[in-house]
Amino acid sequence: MTLDSILHIAIFVHLCEAFLGVYPHFDLFKTLFFLNPCPNFKNVAIVGGANIELRPETVGRYISYTSHGQIGDWKAKWFYIDNHAPVLPNRVPGLPKRCHEWFNHGSIPVQEEELLQKIVVLKNKGVTGATVVFSWLGRQIQPLQKRCNAGFEYSSQEDPSRFSSEKIHPDEAMALLYSIFEGEDAVPEIPKLYRRNNPSKLVIL
Repeated sequence: MTLDSILHIAIFVHLCEAFLGVYPHFDLFKTLFFLNPCPNFKNVAIVGGANIELRPETVGRYISYTSHGQIGDWKAKWFYIDNHAPVLPNRVPGLPKRCHEWFNHGSIPVQEEELLQKIVVLKNKGVTGATVVFSWLGRQIQPLQKRCNAGFEYSSQEDPSRFSSEKIHPDEAMALLYSIFEGEDAVPEIPKLYRRNNPSKLVIL
């Protein structure tokens, strides 16, 4: 999986939790994204054999952002760690196998359509990928890390999900945004987010 793919997942997770007030919705994710074999269908790599990419037909219904692209030879910079308990599933050797549901997507169910409409509202208010990243930097959380609280349960600077109790300086956060996204030259305006003292009224499983 590429660095851009991980960025897509992290942005989606925090968008769901803090901006939509729901747990990360896998069916919504499949509505928005698909797996593109890398480097191509006929020659799929064993490591990094698929990119997560936004479906062309949903570009107008999702928040916008453009990353700086792949950072050099990212595979050479990855490393392995011990698989401590509770262990991850055993690695299956061989090439990734194509799953049709990632490529063929039919009509959008009512629940996903409702969430897509909420995303469009956020997009029209100026929310972008950089807005979402700036938000989680301010909360000092890692969206893809196992956390005590979901984004809509976030409490305060003492929230146990934070990896640091210190506040991040806006200049430091912006320096990170500059390194991730193209065309970001202003501090994003964060809308009122879901958190413990602003609970979500949606109940979506």
